Amino acid sequence: MSDFACKECHLILDEKSCPRCPDSEVSREWQGFVEVLDPEKSDLAKEMGIRTPGRYALRVR
Repeated sequence: MSDFACKECHLILDEKSCPRCPDSEVSREWQGFVEVLDPEKSDLAKEMGIRTPGRYALRVR
């Protein structure tokens, strides 16, 4: 995996900093992902606290 994931919001990133959580650490060690297209209609997005469309890691170390 060459992508990073934010340890705070779990957003999958191409760079070493999260635009949503600038003070949070990022990690290359993450597992699984979900792509949220419409957070308002997604039960999983509501459970994960996701309010913005995007790719999110399920687990970040």
